[in-house]
Amino acid sequence: MTAGEPSGSRVHEDPDLFREAVNFTAAETAFAPRLIEKDYFCTVLLEYLEAADEALVFKGGTCLAKVHAGFYRLSEDLDFVIPMPTDASRAERSARMAGMKKALAALARHLPAFRIVQPLTGANSSTQYIAAIGYTSQLSRQEDTIAIEVGLREPLLTPVLSGVAETILLDPVSGQPLVQPSTVRCMSRTEAFAEKFRAALSRREVAIRDFFDIDYAVRRLDLQPHDVELVRLVRRKLAVPGHVPVDVSEPRLAALRQQLEPQLKPVLRASDFAEFDLERAFGTVAEMATKIV
Repeated sequence: MTAGEPSGSRVHEDPDLFREAVNFTAAETAFAPRLIEKDYFCTVLLEYLEAADEALVFKGGTCLAKVHAGFYRLSEDLDFVIPMPTDASRAERSARMAGMKKALAALARHLPAFRIVQPLTGANSSTQYIAAIGYTSQLSRQEDTIAIEVGLREPLLTPVLSGVAETILLDPVSGQPLVQPSTVRCMSRTEAFAEKFRAALSRREVAIRDFFDIDYAVRRLDLQPHDVELVRLVRRKLAVPGHVPVDVSEPRLAALRQQLEPQLKPVLRASDFAEFDLERAFGTVAEMATKIV
């Protein structure tokens, strides 16, 4: 697919097949139908944006799930980075967003299923851009949204990876993936988890998903929190200007406890939620804090 062309994922244009596939996938995977549908539309949007702007590098929890770690949870947003020197000017950062702005301006023309709910808006001296894309659910007929965030505050610390992004939607006849995998420019696995640790340690508004992702990776994906390279990357990530100090305090843990039921449980399978131990996860993050000082 060349820049600006529509995505190759068009299963949603056959509503009956799409709904049947979502319901079949829900029965097979135990994920909520709404999240399966959103994962599909995230793929459609991801393919379009990466084809339209070669500066974008896929990152974050959705990247971990789709590229690096299998579908241990389903996300509701798309995070990207456009690598930039930390001392880049506001004008330089803004200029690097030209491709993304052009892609979103043409989105509805190429993919009529989407519409702009929140226009692309810069913040923090153009180190961050945020938008929200809406679509009508084929299940509920209500509007749902996909949040998009693009960071331009720092360079990458590892080479960009050409990764294979999967979509969880299954063919109700064959049981095989209904959407072909797509090749995307993405952050390396080690750097992606280094960013997870940074977020868990210093995100201004602490998020339970960061701790779940780390805990799951340690238990199921052979992530080694003591790995020298991982610790080095976390330390360098935290040294980027603009980040708040590391916080592994009891009030931060208490805030996380309040997020378990309303924020984490709805996006997990029941078995994965039951296996999650917040105190264990917090301990892993707190131990990392002792290594990066």
